[in-house]
Amino acid sequence: MKKCTAGMFSKIVVILLFAAFFLPMAGLFLYLAVFDPTLSHEERLLFVVGAVLFGGLVLFAAYRALYLGTGWVEYDAETVIFHCSRREQHRFRWEDIPGDRVQAGWQGGYMFVILVGGQQRKVGLSRFSAGFKDFERTLEAAGVLKRIGITTAADFKRSAEQIFGQFEEYREAHPGSVRPKPEGDCVPCPDCEGTGIITKRILKLDIGKVCKTCNGSGYVPK
Repeated sequence: MKKCTAGMFSKIVVILLFAAFFLPMAGLFLYLAVFDPTLSHEERLLFVVGAVLFGGLVLFAAYRALYLGTGWVEYDAETVIFHCSRREQHRFRWEDIPGDRVQAGWQGGYMFVILVGGQQRKVGLSRFSAGFKDFERTLEAAGVLKRIGITTAADFKRSAEQIFGQFEEYREAHPGSVRPKPEGDCVPCPDCEGTGIITKRILKLDIGKVCKTCNGSGYVPK
């Protein structure tokens, strides 16, 4: 089975974020506990406990990121296994996502929320995750992205190419075409030649904008 896991860069960022905040606090508490002569014995104990607590949070972040894992998936064309940690995993078929036991969405990356005994287990995968592109292609092929209402860059590109292709076909079928002449004494707009738009050839595509002279009508008063 293929894997999509948090990259080492993401793990290091998590550890550094914890260290940047909690290590200075641990150092401050330890310094006060050892060198502040005004503290009582009970206060020194409180600061020592605080230093141990903040230092322990940094160690836990490293343990969670490097050993237990921050969540990853294994998958093939039919099934996916969500690993919430090394000790906990949940298997689903792609057609069951989203469903009663698992929800999916986009929150700066793909977020999967698994319901276990009234509690939620979250597995998030971002573009920095190793194997993300293959995983996204599998999500698209399995129909998950369509079911959760996400349009991928490939879908957007295909849609844009289709629209531009239709525009090209129309221009080729109606070269120099003008709109029907409206009622009243008027003539085709000299700037857009009656088309209502002014086009410019860019990368073999006609990119157009509404003609300001006729406001898109294609005609001006005579």
